[in-house]
Amino acid sequence: MMHDKTALLHLAELMSRRGLHHLVISPGSRNAPLVTIFGARPEFSCYTVVDERSAAFFALGLAQQLQKPVAIACTSGTAVLNYAPAVAEAFYQRVPLIVLTADRPVEWVDQGDGQTIHQQHIFGPHVRKSVELSQQIKTQDDIWYNDRLINEALNATQYPVPGPVQINIPLTEPLYNFDHQLNTTPNEFFVVPVEKTLSQKVLNQLHQAWESVEKKMILVGQMHPCPETEQLLASLAKRSDLVVLTETTSNVFDEAFVGCIDRCLSVTHEKADFQPELLITFGGPVVSKRIKSFLRKSHIKYHWNIDVADAQIDTYQHLTHALPIEPVGFLLNLTTFSEKADSNYAEVWRKASKTAAAKHKEFVDRVDFSDLKIFHQLIESLPNDFYVQLANSTPVRYAQLFDGKWAARFDSNRGTSGIDGSVSTAAGAAVANGKLTMLISGDLGFFYDSNGLWNRHLPSNLKIIVVNNEGGGIFRFIEGPDKTDFLEPFFEARHQTSVEFIAKAFGVNYFSADSEEELNQVLAEFFLPLEKACLLEIKSPAERSGEVIREYFRYLASV
Repeated sequence: MMHDKTALLHLAELMSRRGLHHLVISPGSRNAPLVTIFGARPEFSCYTVVDERSAAFFALGLAQQLQKPVAIACTSGTAVLNYAPAVAEAFYQRVPLIVLTADRPVEWVDQGDGQTIHQQHIFGPHVRKSVELSQQIKTQDDIWYNDRLINEALNATQYPVPGPVQINIPLTEPLYNFDHQLNTTPNEFFVVPVEKTLSQKVLNQLHQAWESVEKKMILVGQMHPCPETEQLLASLAKRSDLVVLTETTSNVFDEAFVGCIDRCLSVTHEKADFQPELLITFGGPVVSKRIKSFLRKSHIKYHWNIDVADAQIDTYQHLTHALPIEPVGFLLNLTTFSEKADSNYAEVWRKASKTAAAKHKEFVDRVDFSDLKIFHQLIESLPNDFYVQLANSTPVRYAQLFDGKWAARFDSNRGTSGIDGSVSTAAGAAVANGKLTMLISGDLGFFYDSNGLWNRHLPSNLKIIVVNNEGGGIFRFIEGPDKTDFLEPFFEARHQTSVEFIAKAFGVNYFSADSEEELNQVLAEFFLPLEKACLLEIKSPAERSGEVIREYFRYLASV
């Protein structure tokens, strides 16, 4: 027998069939039917996180590691709006989320009823698809229509690229004590992925352009680890006319690649010799502002951007070819293109990279205690089987200054690059991967998401490091704010808030260090597997850290 909650029974069944078994729920009354339906099915892992903003980022961390859609469910009203930051991040980071927003009956919108706002399409262009289920199910056509909407939404979490979708669900009473028996069979349909290839005509055109230039660069943005991509890039990087530039968050590593882009550019003085004639880009956002500025000012003849969905993105203002193809397929084509053996372009970059690496070592070995020294100590001490989450602002930037694969995997919320949600995302990631997972955060980013510790699912394999310089250290890293009269009160937002008592309030193991010696002593114990999540607060001198990073770049440039 059909009733108004039949659409929800079909939603749970269709998700289950697809192997989508993770749901993060924030408490409420209007979403009670979702709680009881999904909670009653043993195949679903249901997590309760009270704070909706934290819940959404927790789900993002789960989905980021699982590379499968994860659902979030909340009550009506402003609870829905609290999902917005994580939804936007998921959209630009291409993480699949199923956003289930319980709603009041449509006739009560704008009628002075509690917890009732305009929820349909509330996330605007930051979802891959937004649908609203019918609040009444009376006929077979009603259930067919709802099944169609559910399938379209679930398909849109993966195709053409992963991302979030919203399913808005107006619910009439009763919200409890309804029939949970599935008496009808949901209709299911899929989008069948089609492998895109380049025609021989296009390949010939690209090959002609390739042959006409001697300086080629591949720049890789943020990616999940992909061994096949890594192997193909390593093969291409052996060529004399091509350089591969990567970042920590690219998750591809090889001795032939040029990483630490900001460091390397500091010793090049941005000379014309380093400018590519052909630029090839793929992956997500790039952290380095220096490489963006350098490439925008370069005389680039061709820029090929590789992206299945958004190939027309023109980050470097030289786009000539938008290629909607998977990177692996494209790189396979490149391996058939010939090499200009008399080019020294790759060697020019590698020589600069080696020079920068040597000067980097000289500087960090002798520098006093500061943010840069702290990162050096962390990286030198970190067991390389850790999964690392890098919070935005200074942590993700400092990480780009250090060589090699110093952890098993790197993730960062670089979709929108906000400081919100880093603790919650790391917690979700640690639950999903089951590996020792470390978040490196600044103090403002940590405080902004300290509710991420208000989570009964907080796993023991989560380690959090807070570099506390009592304010936004990024504003001493970047140029500009320090030349105003408003650095400390408005940009840095100076404070004296205690990390220790937040950790104790949520029952997290707390460690601290405020010198190089103390940090070396505490790290060995901190990195051990322990019974509870751990937090290490490292107190860093703000003014000195700002001075050090400027001295660092001046030292690199003094070649």
